[in-house]
Amino acid sequence: MSMAEKRSKPLLAVGNEAEWAEINRVEAEQLRASNMALSPVQRLALGQQMSQQAVSLLSASVRAGNAPRRALWS
Repeated sequence: MSMAEKRSKPLLAVGNEAEWAEINRVEAEQLRASNMALSPVQRLALGQQMSQQAVSLLSASVRAGNAPRRALWS
């Protein structure tokens, strides 16, 4: 669908599964290509950054009462 075409129903509506499958495929392909372009050192740094973000998010969830405290020590 071009940008000029008007959508008759929202993208999240039932019946747009094929369009979502294509969007997801393209995004996965782009992510794979960008990941393959990274050097091993860059991959390691990115992995460490993502791990730190995950721990930070979990800590915030525990502090907000949305996750049990034991989740940090499992």
